[in-house]
Amino acid sequence: MRCITMIYERMKEIREYYDNTQLELANILNVSRSTYAGWENGIDNIPLIKLNAFCNYYKISLDYICGLTSIKKCNIINEELDKEIIGRNLKEIRIKFNDTQENTADYIKVDQSNYSKYELGKILINTYPLIEFARHYKVSIDWLCGKKTNSTIN
Repeated sequence: MRCITMIYERMKEIREYYDNTQLELANILNVSRSTYAGWENGIDNIPLIKLNAFCNYYKISLDYICGLTSIKKCNIINEELDKEIIGRNLKEIRIKFNDTQENTADYIKVDQSNYSKYELGKILINTYPLIEFARHYKVSIDWLCGKKTNSTIN
């Protein structure tokens, strides 16, 4: 998956640009260096909450780190993730496209019961299903996460 590879490449590029070590980033994100290295090397999937913390630390957009745009910065209105806001935004877009939960779950490769929990704000969506959702519906991840007011990818 091109987008997933982009995350790892951009995480490393940004960390090296700011002359940080993997250990420094691991400490900032409250994980072990081996966990951080696993994310950056594409061995492990980075949780959305940690990817968001990475982006907040460097003041870059989730859309950029996920490969949806080449623009690093965006006007962030909220740095925290709220699963209810994310759920409401997922539902809004799905309904706007007159799609079903079942079809959307298929697009993002999760089961329908989990997708329903995402929309209800009961559980936080995982990073890669969120990226697939944003790519499929051509909508900003930063907006889906309540970090900016405009749903357009810059």
